[in-house]
Amino acid sequence: MSEEASQFDRALYRVVMSYRFLSRILPRRVWLRAGKCLGLLSYLADSRHRKIISTNLRLAFGTEKEEKDIRSLTRRIYMQFGMIGHEWMQLKDISPGELSELVHVEGREHLVSAKKKSKSVILLSAHFGNWEYAHLFYASTINKLTFIVRKIDNPLLEKERIAYNQRAGVNIVYKENGLREAIRNLKRGRDLVIFADQNVNMREGIPCYFFGKKASTISLVPALAKKFQVPVVPMFMVRSQDMLHHRILFLPELDFGPDMSEEGIQKSTQRMNDAIEKVVRSYPDHWLWFHRKWKCYYPEIYQF
Repeated sequence: MSEEASQFDRALYRVVMSYRFLSRILPRRVWLRAGKCLGLLSYLADSRHRKIISTNLRLAFGTEKEEKDIRSLTRRIYMQFGMIGHEWMQLKDISPGELSELVHVEGREHLVSAKKKSKSVILLSAHFGNWEYAHLFYASTINKLTFIVRKIDNPLLEKERIAYNQRAGVNIVYKENGLREAIRNLKRGRDLVIFADQNVNMREGIPCYFFGKKASTISLVPALAKKFQVPVVPMFMVRSQDMLHHRILFLPELDFGPDMSEEGIQKSTQRMNDAIEKVVRSYPDHWLWFHRKWKCYYPEIYQF
């Protein structure tokens, strides 16, 4: 790791690793319940992000949900990501066999159909459910994967992430300079997963609608798909009712068409947004509502 860790980084790393030790001695169900409890405590203590989530939910759902529903859903979001956080702490030790027992595949036929057209595919995904489980499962059982990410601020935790991803067959590249490598890997037959759900500034994004509200949206997925003639298959991970198990959902391939004009890219990007919105509407507690998704066009709603 080229970056030198600060004293704070080292202290935080020791705390995380010490807490992670509990995940190795507690039954998985007990560990997940502890994650739900931690999520609930975070809901009570974290007023800043709680306001962001509830603001986003009100804008997205409008009159579809009453205020009591917004509060209930906000609590569920915190508990969901409390469980995901606890699962992430086990990723260093989890084996492909254990993942196969925890993950059930639905819609594999959509992926198979897309792969008949090209030796590699782009997987459209989002900060939704336990996406790390999805990537590790995919890379260890289906095909090696490239994932474009933002680097974790703590270099010691980033080193851990790189290690367990590489072990499973996931190549981590960074947003700042990793696109060329991702394209090279795509041409070689390694699939590429891209998250397209977060807000981007207006120089990087184009105006599209998400939950009926204008949002600055990255157009990288349709641009790459059209340029390199690669199929795009939406992929999302959904937690089952028993908390322990997950379903990895492959949805039908998105038909973007060949039009590379500005209008063609805009229409395809909107189609991409519609696919993400549909799954978020179905499982609203699975999406990362913690960020200011609509701040480019509705900055006033985040003035707390």
